[in-house]
Amino acid sequence: MFKEYFKRFTICILGLALYGFGCVLGVKAGDAGTNAWSTLALGFGGMSGLSYGTATFLISLVIITIDIIGKGKLGFGTFLNLLLIPIFSDIFLAMLAFIPDAQSAIGGAALSLLGQTVISFATIVYMLPALGAGPRDTLLVIIGKKLPK
Repeated sequence: MFKEYFKRFTICILGLALYGFGCVLGVKAGDAGTNAWSTLALGFGGMSGLSYGTATFLISLVIITIDIIGKGKLGFGTFLNLLLIPIFSDIFLAMLAFIPDAQSAIGGAALSLLGQTVISFATIVYMLPALGAGPRDTLLVIIGKKLPK
């Protein structure tokens, strides 16, 4: 049983690391843009002087609080998501700091598309072990249940 749980845990962490890498690709897309949540974290981090990862963590913390108030289903993976994506994002940003942000629209669009593709794949990987949805995923489920059809 422990071996199976360790395998699921490892797959989840791998997915969260990939997710952080995908976010960083979007950040490196420069003016071409990135996904909405990363844009929020970049804006918040820029205004407050916090790193992208720290801003992502604080935003996720607010979202998890809303998830708890909304009685969303949280799992161990939800909290791994909260903690690890910001850490992996800052690590990958530091590792790739020598690479400048995309300077052309084509390069930026390619990085943005690649980042979203990696995030999509990473979501499948971290959800596969069924340890719990991410904070934002849980928020969207709550909203879907609360709104009329």
